Amino acid sequence: MSAAASREMDALRERVAELERELARVRASGQPASARVPHAPVSGTSEAAGPGPAGWEAQLDEAEEAAQMGNWIWERDQNLVTWSRQLFRIMGCDPATDAPSTETFLAAVHPDDRERMAALLQRAIEAREGWGAASFRVLHRSGAVRDCLLSSLPIVDGLGPPSRFFGVVVDLTERRRAERELRRSERMLNEAQRIAHVGSWSYDIASRDVRWSEELYDILGVAPSTRPTFELLASLIHPEDRHRVFGGAESASPLGVAGPVECRVVRPSTGELRHVQMAAQLLTDESGAITGLVGTSLDITERRRLEEQLLHSQKLEAIGRLAGGVAHDFNNMLTAIFGHKELAVRKAQPASPVLEHLAQIGTAAERAAALTRQLLAFARRQLIQPTVVDPNALVLGVEPLLRPLVGEDVALDVLPGSEIWAIRIDRGQFEQLLMNLAVNARDAMPGGGRLTIETANVHVGPDDAARRPEAEPGEYVELTVTDTGQGMADAIQRYVFEPFFTTKEPGKGSGLGLATCHGIVKQHGGHIWFSSAAGRGTRFTIWFPRVRGAPCEQPARATAAVIGGEETVLVMEDEAQVHELCVAALRSFGYSVLAARSGKEAVALAATYPGAIDLLVSDMVLPDARGPDVAAALARARAALPVLYTSGYVEDAAAGELRDGAIHFLPKPYTPTQLAQAVRAVLDASAQARRAQGAGDAPPAAHPGAAERLL
Repeated sequence: MSAAASREMDALRERVAELERELARVRASGQPASARVPHAPVSGTSEAAGPGPAGWEAQLDEAEEAAQMGNWIWERDQNLVTWSRQLFRIMGCDPATDAPSTETFLAAVHPDDRERMAALLQRAIEAREGWGAASFRVLHRSGAVRDCLLSSLPIVDGLGPPSRFFGVVVDLTERRRAERELRRSERMLNEAQRIAHVGSWSYDIASRDVRWSEELYDILGVAPSTRPTFELLASLIHPEDRHRVFGGAESASPLGVAGPVECRVVRPSTGELRHVQMAAQLLTDESGAITGLVGTSLDITERRRLEEQLLHSQKLEAIGRLAGGVAHDFNNMLTAIFGHKELAVRKAQPASPVLEHLAQIGTAAERAAALTRQLLAFARRQLIQPTVVDPNALVLGVEPLLRPLVGEDVALDVLPGSEIWAIRIDRGQFEQLLMNLAVNARDAMPGGGRLTIETANVHVGPDDAARRPEAEPGEYVELTVTDTGQGMADAIQRYVFEPFFTTKEPGKGSGLGLATCHGIVKQHGGHIWFSSAAGRGTRFTIWFPRVRGAPCEQPARATAAVIGGEETVLVMEDEAQVHELCVAALRSFGYSVLAARSGKEAVALAATYPGAIDLLVSDMVLPDARGPDVAAALARARAALPVLYTSGYVEDAAAGELRDGAIHFLPKPYTPTQLAQAVRAVLDASAQARRAQGAGDAPPAAHPGAAERLL
């Protein structure tokens, strides 16, 4: 028998005892048997309210209606069945037309339950015992179905077998509906708590009873079968945080919980740390006395992880801006070094011992330029020329370079996937990305190992994007680089992509390799992650957005054979050393040069110069304006002219134009020869365009008001 049925039987026994006492009083009053039929009409206010049998029947009827319960008495020897008024209503029968009987009862039972209830009735008749408790359904004539519970007990008179039986039928329809609604609400609450990662708990002072919600068990990492206690909850809080959670109390007490407060919870099964925000509120009765406590525990572990990722990303972005600024200034200095070194080589005698020193200066400058390019790649300020390519072709093309790089004791496995989608990337930077990852893997395997490079197509859905919040849902090409090396300890993993961070010995690495990889991937709209553990190797995972369309090859750059000329060039450069070098270099190649150090000076110079100006060589960013704005102002002052832009790094605002080839650009550092070649190429292209179109180039777009400010 279930716990609910047992409680019903206990209540029934108490009710039987009470009704037997009332029945004895009715018999003593001398009333005929028909007067005991509860469905007989009751009339007369005074009689209904008095202590007589009619008043008792009226009170009993009201009580049964309120309790949704009807009773019956079966005189077995006389085969006389008596139903209360409420039982008629529960069974859907009419007291005027339906005589109370076992047949009437079974006829009202739902057809699916009728055979079971008939068998139960037959066993009760044969055994002369009560039915116990049985649930069944009633099918009303209107078609409504009611859930009911039947309970019965024999009425013992003397020592012989019982000849009378008493029972009740309880209408459980509303109770079951309420229970279903309660269970539905509990399911909704549990689901809402699961989605929000919020667990709830309660503590009753009188009984010391503690209750936990389902989600709290999951947050704490405790099996649902575990008995919840406040002592257990307190023991799971990290020892360093326990003092703060309980408001400085010496011992953990539920009434001392301070809230809201953040703490760490140690899951007992795995030792995993979870960050939890706890809050509590006291419960009081009508008199204001404290009766208990209710609280919530919000799992903020994922929020903390995302906040750390955001802070890390912001820190890398700040470092990137700093690195870009340093590289910009450094490239200006390298331009002067390269330029004066070349000019000095021209003036030196062929057999002069100075040439050896100049060569060493050039070698050191090249190494410095390579370091600067790595800084720019990390800062995402490097000029790139991406094309739509086949990733597998790129990986297989780099493979011959990687094999001697990783060494003979490292096995290299290149596993290109089938039908890999196209991506848009700069070929040179893709090669640099793979080579940096390969070098990092090689250094992590000093005793040899295995390096695996794979490509695959991945579909990123909303659930995947939720785990990788920086990646939007869509289609990506996945590049994975896995090694079997030493791996990385947890303490250093957060610093992996930071520039100049390295675990290698001094002189064995600059700490820019992985920072450069991060910059290259981000500059191409991709995402990079890694997983590693000490002694278990490292796996880098890179996602590049899919590009729909056929792959195309990198166009070859043409180099002009003739680099000198007699045209007039307006040079606009604010860095003094670069300014002087640029002017001297172009004049050495035969050009007529006008020199300006700012945008206003360039506009004023152009406005007063009587001759034609064939080309503007301008730094991308000047102290008082951007290069394109100055070019637009010059076009307003006189005819539009072609422009060659230079810069130590690429601005975000100009990156799109540079990638699309919409403007001519010469990155710093450059040599006088490279400058002259670029100038000649722009002048020739401009002349060819004028011959083909019969008109000059359209002036570059300027920001609103830029020309007016410069003029």
